[in-house]
Amino acid sequence: MLPPVPVPAPVSNPGSVAVRPGGFRGSAPAGGLHRARLGNGLRILVAADHSAPVVSVAVVYDVGNRSEPEGREGFAHLFEHMMFQGSENLPKLAHAKLVNAAGGSFNGVTWPDHTSYYQVLPSGGLELALYLEADRMRAPRLTEENLANQVAVVGQEIRRKVVDNPYGGLPHPHLQAVMFDDFANAHDGWGAADRLATVTVAECEAFFAEYYSPANALLVVCGDATPALVEDLAERHFGAIPASPAPTTARGCGPRLPEDRHRDHPHPAAVLRAMAAGWRLPDPAPRDGAYPAALLLAEVLANGTDSVLQERLVHRDAVAQQLSMRTGLGGAPFECRDPDVLSLVMFLHPGADPRAALDVGYEELARLAQRGLVPESLARRAATWATSWLRALDPLGLRVQRLGAFELLHGDAELVWDLPDRIRAIGPAEVADAAAALAAQPRRWVTVTPGAAESATGSGRAGRLDREGVGA
Repeated sequence: MLPPVPVPAPVSNPGSVAVRPGGFRGSAPAGGLHRARLGNGLRILVAADHSAPVVSVAVVYDVGNRSEPEGREGFAHLFEHMMFQGSENLPKLAHAKLVNAAGGSFNGVTWPDHTSYYQVLPSGGLELALYLEADRMRAPRLTEENLANQVAVVGQEIRRKVVDNPYGGLPHPHLQAVMFDDFANAHDGWGAADRLATVTVAECEAFFAEYYSPANALLVVCGDATPALVEDLAERHFGAIPASPAPTTARGCGPRLPEDRHRDHPHPAAVLRAMAAGWRLPDPAPRDGAYPAALLLAEVLANGTDSVLQERLVHRDAVAQQLSMRTGLGGAPFECRDPDVLSLVMFLHPGADPRAALDVGYEELARLAQRGLVPESLARRAATWATSWLRALDPLGLRVQRLGAFELLHGDAELVWDLPDRIRAIGPAEVADAAAALAAQPRRWVTVTPGAAESATGSGRAGRLDREGVGA
């Protein structure tokens, strides 16, 4: 029988100011972001916000899908599941029960370059969240029983979201394979259930030892907490975890491939033909780089009923039933390192030619590069984007994840709040330059078509690759 779980009592927050009413957080904390580091290398970031008695805690590890060894596709996501299977002082399911009993919520997410574990709680639950995260950073329960259970759970998730879903999470998991040749960037982060079934506890232990050390992690606290209290509690719960060097594995960007590439994925459950195309983006790391101009370009091209491609392909030519464009392999801008991808997804009307639809996209890119946009139109789209971005920061669970990603990957959490001003400052010339850069790239695209299922090769979703010579 397991010993009683030592749950810390709620700690008062003596430095908290009086709670003030609502409104979304549209700017950085008045006192700025607070940074610290423990002796074992754990970095700390605090974004105080006393507008409500709620706090969010995240531990973000510098490991993701692109860290997986070849032949172990999907391993990072599987290991994320293992971190919820109990820890040194906590039996299985205790983490969930304790957070829920305290009135909170929790989750974990695996991205290309980082893995985030977070919880949102009433501010009195701050120490509970830190205790829970420290306990599994110290020693998760990596057992044969837990591994077999989570392999089955992840296998069901893969079947439900990818194998049995003809469109999966388009543009993922198919687009990476035509964008890149190197394993780190070309493989998808889901993997195949049969291969994950061969993962061993020893592999999990090695992965944990390499990547789940304090020096390879960032603790982020956002909400009704003071930096002094966070530092004190972090030292109390994380300080005794032994130090070990952060991994030094280099992640390459992969070569820029010159030829057009297309891969088709037939699926018996597909009703419509779908197409996803991708373009390499500038390095997201430099604050003054060209990456934000691509974000605004995506709004101009495809997002909104009056966008360029919506008007032409959906409303005028009736080629596509719907389309969308987004920046970010990780699902959001700046949430992965270089290389990142801008993707366009279309669901086509029967009989529509996906290559012709993609050609229209290139035509419009070339037109924008040559003629640009009037400043008033660009300003309206920038304002819409900025408003949407800031409203998305209102939920603490999302805010803490974005702060953690921006800080861990780029050392620039302040950009989370500064980005709207950067977007609003972009002029027509910057958008035209971004369009020209994309128009000069070769065509990289995948289709999902109604038909017999493809044979399983590689991670199970290889499809047929067509190389079409040097692109435009």
